[in-house]
Amino acid sequence: MVRHVDAKEREESVLALVIDSYIKESKPISSSYLCAKYNLAYSSATVRNVMEALERRGLLSHVHTSSGRVPTEEGFKYYIAALNKERLIKEHPAEIDSYSPPVEAMDEAINHALSLLARVSGYTSMAVVSNRDNNEERMFLRGTRFILDQPEFEDVALLRDLFHIFEVNTNSFQSLLHSCFNEDLRIFVGDEMGLDNISGCSLVVSGCGQNNISFTLGLLGPMRMNYERAISSVCSMKECLFNNLMEDF
Repeated sequence: MVRHVDAKEREESVLALVIDSYIKESKPISSSYLCAKYNLAYSSATVRNVMEALERRGLLSHVHTSSGRVPTEEGFKYYIAALNKERLIKEHPAEIDSYSPPVEAMDEAINHALSLLARVSGYTSMAVVSNRDNNEERMFLRGTRFILDQPEFEDVALLRDLFHIFEVNTNSFQSLLHSCFNEDLRIFVGDEMGLDNISGCSLVVSGCGQNNISFTLGLLGPMRMNYERAISSVCSMKECLFNNLMEDF
């Protein structure tokens, strides 16, 4: 029993290291890379055996043109489930923690906040704001240029599909964000978004509502996005907007 627990803990530790490394490096991760990078107590052969076990579980995939492995969609979901989300929600990036949005108009405040959110996170930011007094719902989008910084979007077909949604079918994202007005945190990974042509992406959202106004913020990036940074950024900005805007509008 002890050996089984130790083996499971080792698998979870190696999986987290593979995904953390893949997020940073955007290339297949080998056992020798992990041993050198993290000064592991295990041999490269042992780590390779663990990675093979993770592959059999469907959490890693072997890239046959290299000695490395990459996380699968199920691997990312497993990794996300293990994150300390309560800690990340409470973390406030300095740029957002000290931010005070302009409050002359709701649209101006949302667009200004989304621009900062995109810069801090490095991902495309979006928001849906619903005002029940006038039965109006608006969709906002900022930071699409950050998509071009991600190597996944060197695939022109994927980039074309994504911009088609931005320009022609934004209601797909609007529906997702609308469904999360009451969600402190929700993460859609790959196929969970229900958008087959951009199934290589993920969406991190956080919503809230009070009185007549509800809103949800979202960050869209590749499935290889930095989830820790995305979670802390979007939740921090949600809290900032809630504290600064709800009494004004």
